[in-house]
Amino acid sequence: MADPLVAIENLDLGYGDKVIFRSINASEEGGHLIALLGSNGRGKSTLLRTIAGLEPIFNDKSRGSKGGKIFFKGRPLKDYTRKELSGLVGFVSANSERAEYLNVEDMVGLSSYFRTNWVGALNSEERHKIHRALKLVGLDGFEKRSCSSLSDGEYQRATIAGALVQQSEIILLDEPTAFLDVANKFLITKLLKSIAADGKLIVFSTHDLQLALQVCDRLWIMTDGKFYDGTPQCLMEQGVMDKIFNVPGVRFDKVTKGYIFEPEE
Repeated sequence: MADPLVAIENLDLGYGDKVIFRSINASEEGGHLIALLGSNGRGKSTLLRTIAGLEPIFNDKSRGSKGGKIFFKGRPLKDYTRKELSGLVGFVSANSERAEYLNVEDMVGLSSYFRTNWVGALNSEERHKIHRALKLVGLDGFEKRSCSSLSDGEYQRATIAGALVQQSEIILLDEPTAFLDVANKFLITKLLKSIAADGKLIVFSTHDLQLALQVCDRLWIMTDGKFYDGTPQCLMEQGVMDKIFNVPGVRFDKVTKGYIFEPEE
């Protein structure tokens, strides 16, 4: 039996001596779109950055722990070189600043850096990959547009194109729809769904539970002290949705797949 694309075992999250979340376990294959849900401060961004290798695996010294483990295709994360990891995992930050003097083609081309020659020049094959990725995300013809001229939705699509140019099997996105209007939220999520259908594993953090329930194949949920993973239907049946945002007078409704206010008695 083949190893899963990603496996997380007993992973704790934290910084310094502070623990922010304990015991995350998950195993996932390609071809899935996964929404990572949880209230602010739970550690969603830290989890994504740790999987991407941008944050060290947290070592909880208070428990004498050596930290959890992350595996890609059965191989420990720590055994991958930076170049190998760049070709396997793509990360799209929520706070990436726009380079004022870069055009879209050059911005997306930065994701090819680990395949360029010693002077960092892009060959015709890499240019073709950039144009193909831009076409896939609906930005065909935007190559020479300045990044500063793009709308929020267009810029987010350009960052996704960059992850595609990396040719990563795993794409991690930190709140890619946070600053978008409703129409663009659906466009970006639909785009991610179509990319995942080609065999990639995509995990993105979001606060939009209703959108996640409608579009995603699986959910990762970080609640007060426990990590859940599974299909939206299974997690709804288990009552997990009521644990995400534990607010008095508010409950999750399975019919509307959203939160409703309970009338006061």
